[in-house]
Amino acid sequence: MEGLERNMRLTVGWMSAVLAWSNPSWAQVSLQPDTSALQWGERVQLTANWLLTLDELNAGLADSTAWPAWTDTAAGGLEVLAESDIDTVPSPADASGDLILRKAWLVTSWDSGFVVVPPVAFGPHLTQPFMLEVVAPNLQPEAQPRPAQGIVVFEWTLWEQLMRTWPWWGGAMLALALAFAAWKLGWRRNHSANGDASNQEDVPPSRLPHEVALESLDRLIANEAWKRGEAKEVQAEASLVLRRYLEGQFDMRAAEKTTDEVVAMLGSSRVPSAWHDRLARTLAQADMVKFAKGELPDLTHRTTLEAYRDFVIETQPDHEDA
Repeated sequence: MEGLERNMRLTVGWMSAVLAWSNPSWAQVSLQPDTSALQWGERVQLTANWLLTLDELNAGLADSTAWPAWTDTAAGGLEVLAESDIDTVPSPADASGDLILRKAWLVTSWDSGFVVVPPVAFGPHLTQPFMLEVVAPNLQPEAQPRPAQGIVVFEWTLWEQLMRTWPWWGGAMLALALAFAAWKLGWRRNHSANGDASNQEDVPPSRLPHEVALESLDRLIANEAWKRGEAKEVQAEASLVLRRYLEGQFDMRAAEKTTDEVVAMLGSSRVPSAWHDRLARTLAQADMVKFAKGELPDLTHRTTLEAYRDFVIETQPDHEDA
């Protein structure tokens, strides 16, 4: 057995020498290991050197797609442990290129025997093949298995425990946040509804049309502003009070109507017919003061306002209807 192993080692050395001799000093691309023999699990570094000119580099000849895409397994069945970034180094003086791109892979193997790494493509170029010898560990004949070791107690740090369990407590926090948001939204809606209801209860009911009209007419009669040169203003306000009463009590759109239009609507309204002519006369007198700058005696001003007041009192709804 020892003679066979010795012959195999000589063969490996001879093949390595032949491959090294056949490879020029500076080929375009080279892929070389840092050793020709290794034991099981021992690490070997494969280094690739790509000689390029500046024109080739700028043309994208050595972009990322031109390099071997090794992830778990390299050429020849070697297990990839790690890889380096691409480094740029100056080219030797006797080289035909301007620079060298260099990258390394850390590989290993767990099968004893010979591993042949075939030519590897780097863009349009192929590397020379090479051979590695994987040697099994040399165990002593009297070697005994080590006794079973005790259980090692491993303590997680607080940060590690949080990182391992974050999906659980993160989900719980999210659920609590959603539940709080839902409760808050429901509380606001209920509070808003209750607030609206309480506000509606606090708002006093709107006053009846005849109450508003009587209050305004009584104030105009008591002030007697027509005696102070405000006859036009008094008649304008009194006429507006009457028109708004007609709207509120009889559903007549009288506030924005002219006197002739209001008088025309009286015939089809619910206003008692006994008041049609009297209202027409009082409204006409008010227009004479408002628009024609006519003058009315003091008694006529009071009589007109009192006529409006009598009309409201006689046509106001009964307490049962109100």
